[in-house]
Amino acid sequence: MDLSDDQNDKSDSTVNSRTHSIIVDRPIITQKSFNQVFIPTTYEDRTPVILFHQLRTYIRNKCIPSKQCVHDVVCGITIAIMQIPQGMGYALLARLPAITGLYASFFASLIYALLGTSRHLSMGGVAVTSLMTSNVVDRLSVKPTLSTIIPNLFNQSTIEIASNDALIDPSYAITIATTLAFMVGITQLLLCIFHLGFVTSFLSDSFISGYTTGTAILVFTSQLPDILGLSLKRYVGPFNIIYSYIEIFTNLKNINLVTLTISTFSITTLIIVKEYLDPFYKKKIKKFELFRNIQIPIPIELIVIIVGTLVSYVFDFNGRYKVKIVNTIGHGFRTPQGPALVLVPSLIKDAIMIAIVAFSISISLAKTYAKKFKYFVNPNQELAAYGACNIIGSFFASYATAASLSRTSVYVNAGGRTQLANLISCATLLIIILNIGSLFESLPKACLASIIIIAIKGLLLQTKDIYTIGRVTKLEAVVWIVTCLNTVILDVDYGLFSGIIVSLVVVILRQFRPRTTILGQYERSEVYKNAKRFTNVHEIPHIKIFRFESPIIYFNAEYFRESLLDAVGIDSNTGQKRNIHSKQSHGHYFNLYKLTHIIIDCSSINQLDYSGGKIFLQAIKELNDCKYKVYLCHLRYYNYDVLEKLEMDKICSVIVMATVHDAVHNIQDELMENSDQLSLANEQQIRNNISSIMMNEILAKTNLDFAKDHRPNQRRKLEIEVVYTSLPASARDIHYCDDISNISTSHVQEMRHQDEVEICRNLPLYGSCETQLYTWL
Repeated sequence: MDLSDDQNDKSDSTVNSRTHSIIVDRPIITQKSFNQVFIPTTYEDRTPVILFHQLRTYIRNKCIPSKQCVHDVVCGITIAIMQIPQGMGYALLARLPAITGLYASFFASLIYALLGTSRHLSMGGVAVTSLMTSNVVDRLSVKPTLSTIIPNLFNQSTIEIASNDALIDPSYAITIATTLAFMVGITQLLLCIFHLGFVTSFLSDSFISGYTTGTAILVFTSQLPDILGLSLKRYVGPFNIIYSYIEIFTNLKNINLVTLTISTFSITTLIIVKEYLDPFYKKKIKKFELFRNIQIPIPIELIVIIVGTLVSYVFDFNGRYKVKIVNTIGHGFRTPQGPALVLVPSLIKDAIMIAIVAFSISISLAKTYAKKFKYFVNPNQELAAYGACNIIGSFFASYATAASLSRTSVYVNAGGRTQLANLISCATLLIIILNIGSLFESLPKACLASIIIIAIKGLLLQTKDIYTIGRVTKLEAVVWIVTCLNTVILDVDYGLFSGIIVSLVVVILRQFRPRTTILGQYERSEVYKNAKRFTNVHEIPHIKIFRFESPIIYFNAEYFRESLLDAVGIDSNTGQKRNIHSKQSHGHYFNLYKLTHIIIDCSSINQLDYSGGKIFLQAIKELNDCKYKVYLCHLRYYNYDVLEKLEMDKICSVIVMATVHDAVHNIQDELMENSDQLSLANEQQIRNNISSIMMNEILAKTNLDFAKDHRPNQRRKLEIEVVYTSLPASARDIHYCDDISNISTSHVQEMRHQDEVEICRNLPLYGSCETQLYTWL
């Protein structure tokens, strides 16, 4: 029995140690035998039904219009109504035929709807790109040749151009603008390919606000001749605005009163409707269920141009009163035409500027609304979309485009949810371009100029930003002012360059002279804050905690050294300690503690280069030479590696701690040990000095007649100072107290109005000393 059990155990262990296998012993199954054994049930092939349901769901979700689609259709028609007058107006601002503005709106909206990632951007002509295009067209149209020299700031900087447009061939102007748009698109595509969209991060909000405000002022100035009905000379280059206003004021006597009347009526109508009637109208239509979530504005711009065209045609304003009109608009699309490569060298600088400015404006709008409606915008894909809009549009007489702030705002308020609204807008514009565009040939330019001025009102009101920015930071206000003034006075290209340079200078200045902070402890806790800013935060005796609020790199490393040594009281030139007692003599207090330890809080030092590391270690060595112990806290690992590679341990003596609180505790423990040793050696000397010199104060505390003491207060203070200076440094641990609680001597500057000074007998310094000292400061 036992033997069989042993054999069974062996067999089980053998089976367990090997891979299990299953042996199936059954007869071969045929279909006939299978049918005899297994009973079949009713079978229904549901594959067609499932496919039909999936197809129906896809069609319902993707192809059949929903309620959201209705919002997009209404929004698309609304945007198209705005693009008609704004497109023609911005085209005239760019010194191009009015029909090119419709081309720009059509192709930009169509291509962006297919390639863009934002759901709410409305692409087309905008004031900034139109003005920059206008400057290029004017500059290259001075001579009817392709060899025009770019104006120089110091050599014939301002170019005078004839007052009318007769000398500028429209087809040549279109060639310049389309070639510029092609170069802008190529620049944006290159930025996309090399993932350089981050370059717009160097354009701060202050810079963009100042730059767009400056361009708005230039746009307003360029529209004044059409508003007043004047035929004036145009100037291009630095100080052109000065010459333009001189020309305007010189020719005020030649104002066309009919044009001025049209402008006044148009501007007044636009302001009244937009500021007063439109809010009232939106409030009323919300009573209808269809318009509760949709804010459709009154299409007052379209109404103005329709009424202006009809009145001008009926009364023949151009023939009778010499009112400037749009003239030939034409209909249909131009034959596709490539860029003029011979113009490319003259347009590289302008193309780069327009590409960066257009991208920064567009991407900021896209990110704003993406954040509001909680979806993601891909900056790199956006660059590709903007580049495609400009490249493809340039073959069809379209100039450089960007996202419009005013139209995008209307896009959102009108209930647009997707880019389907842009496709609806394109369909509406297509009808206008093919059939209706030529009907606006009698439209007075004053109407379009009025629409442009009202459209840039928001940009002009950005001048209020200077007050808000100035309250936050003065340096950002300087960036805004310099950018705006240089854009207005020197022109858009110089304004762009100067604004970028000033922005970089501000960044460098902030790093060159960063803030330094002396930290104090908050009520004996682990919290350390600025000791000068908070009244309940005080420095710790014997310890100076220093924080440098910036990376330490080559151009601010010396400032770090000077700030650190100055905070400790060391002359940065000689390396010797300063006499700080004379500085405090007028404050009616003296230094009761000797500074022995320095803590450098490295939490704000996120970078340490080679030069900065060398000067950092040099400053620590100078502290060591003056008998200070130095602690480093919150030192990041990569900065620690830099200091290690610079042989920190050989150059200076420094202790690295995890936190400031750890360093403070370590120092206090060290001081406690030193004070215990010194107290045993000097206890008798301290007791004798205190009892012999301060007897009168002890008697006064025990309600004796203190009036018998005729010694002047100054003498008592000098005697106290003699006692203090005769004690060892660690034996000066005196506590100031009032009626509530003991306060550390580091509070002496804040508590110099207190009435009593007490040497507490429970301090480690005095051991069993029974004497208590009181004096009146």
